[in-house]
Amino acid sequence: MTDDAISKLIIGLPKYTKIDVVQVASAIADAKESIKGYQIKDGSVDRAIRLYACHLLFVRILKHKERFQTVKAEDGTYTKFDKAMDDDAWDEFQDLLNEQGYGEVGVQFL
Repeated sequence: MTDDAISKLIIGLPKYTKIDVVQVASAIADAKESIKGYQIKDGSVDRAIRLYACHLLFVRILKHKERFQTVKAEDGTYTKFDKAMDDDAWDEFQDLLNEQGYGEVGVQFL
């Protein structure tokens, strides 16, 4: 899958639609470098890049912009933490690593 195709997938997600394409491209490039250290099977590499790029975008942009939600009530307004802004991509990336055999505890004798 090309970087442009991965970028379109990311920008197509509601959480990431307002992020500039240059920032998405930068996150994709950084994600490619980061996942090189893992031995991810070929069929899952594009998914790993997409998930890690989404995680980077969350850390770099989203968690600073839309983390809190202001709510109006009869007696005033208050701000609350918006749980919808959890880093779901990181959780899914960790699931992918588990599928690939990372995170499993075992003992190996040499």
